[in-house]
Amino acid sequence: MAMKRSRRYYVLTWGTTAAITAILILAWIYLYFLHANYIEPGFIQQIDRKSVVPKDTIRYFGYSIVIIGLAGVGLRWWRRSSPILVKETMDAFGAYRKEGNPGEGAHMKSPMKGYKAVSKIVVKDILLTGGMGECEDFQQYFAHFLILWGFIGLFATTSLDSIVNKEGDVLPLLHPVRLIGNITGVVFMAGLTLAIARRALLDRVRTTSKLGDWTFLASLWGTGATGFLVEWYADVGDPFGTAWSYL
Repeated sequence: MAMKRSRRYYVLTWGTTAAITAILILAWIYLYFLHANYIEPGFIQQIDRKSVVPKDTIRYFGYSIVIIGLAGVGLRWWRRSSPILVKETMDAFGAYRKEGNPGEGAHMKSPMKGYKAVSKIVVKDILLTGGMGECEDFQQYFAHFLILWGFIGLFATTSLDSIVNKEGDVLPLLHPVRLIGNITGVVFMAGLTLAIARRALLDRVRTTSKLGDWTFLASLWGTGATGFLVEWYADVGDPFGTAWSYL
């Protein structure tokens, strides 16, 4: 059911994103109170995920998913934004070459100023704004921004876990590594949900979408969702659910 921008469209896109975000946050809160013995008295034994899938397999698979996802997002962004970014870079260098007189050492100073200008463009357009200038609307920008930083956070989580938890032991809910992973995981899922909802409900975006676009977004969303399911079943002590969530 595609539609044009309207109040109903915004309610559905933002509402769906908010609902998924709320479900993930409430699930984590439930797990916290469960393990704090506020819901069911008695100790809840967390599932050791190494008994289901080897630690190294999980680690390498996690790295692979993050790298593939980042590469896909980066490639899509580059195809869309590289001509504009290259033009801005060349303009920045050109502007500084024209400054001053050759006799005053302007050519000596211009390259350094040019490099600073390029660095500013890269930081602003890629890391901070996510290329908002090339996005069609705020929803597209915000979705890309959340997905990008969600990926970065999940990559950091996987890296930190391999350093501080080499044995792959069960970490408590409030462990910093798990907190970073859960927070950035929610950010990642929110961005994907918004991107999928916008693509499905906005007429001009839906009609121009290719099968590869849907497959890419759906595979990322499914990976994130099953990751949270694995965490949920492992933390409530359900070995059957944990095993099937890995599949």
